[in-house]
Amino acid sequence: MQNSRAKAWKLLASTAPLSLACAGALACYSMDPPAQPPTRDPLSEPASSADPTMMAPSGMKTVAPEEEHKKMVFDDAQAKTMLARAAANAHTCVEVVPKDQPHGTGTMLVTFAGAGKSTSASIAAPFDNTPIGQCATRAFVGIIVSPFDGADVEMTYEVNLNPDPKKADAKGKKEAPAKKK
Repeated sequence: MQNSRAKAWKLLASTAPLSLACAGALACYSMDPPAQPPTRDPLSEPASSADPTMMAPSGMKTVAPEEEHKKMVFDDAQAKTMLARAAANAHTCVEVVPKDQPHGTGTMLVTFAGAGKSTSASIAAPFDNTPIGQCATRAFVGIIVSPFDGADVEMTYEVNLNPDPKKADAKGKKEAPAKKK
């Protein structure tokens, strides 16, 4: 039994290079005809008559200058969506700070730079300069939106920093031990 296993491994090891070579050759083989050279010389045409849409690779879409400019406007709807996500993250700060911290609804002021990122955030009183306020502020710095032209944009957003009543009830109640039948 031991001898037959050794022979099988030896046979497998001796055929492995041939198997790899065949697999490599099949992977490189293509049924497509070889690429043909261009039928016209694009360099022989004057630069002013060249059509930019003809120069773009086939998979790329060309964008008209009006559409390109439209992309560089601040996207208010996208920013509000990202602020809502940040507010959900900031709400988790309620669970990690001491119970004696102020709770309630806070107003966050967030500044977005043209590069497409929030560069600063601050929270209004009574949360400013408190651990819960600092935690919530960190959730709003570094938000990514589409880049835009123009001056920085400031937005305000309401943040819920109240404890969840369901979680507070669950922590206060102790489950009764299961009864044995």
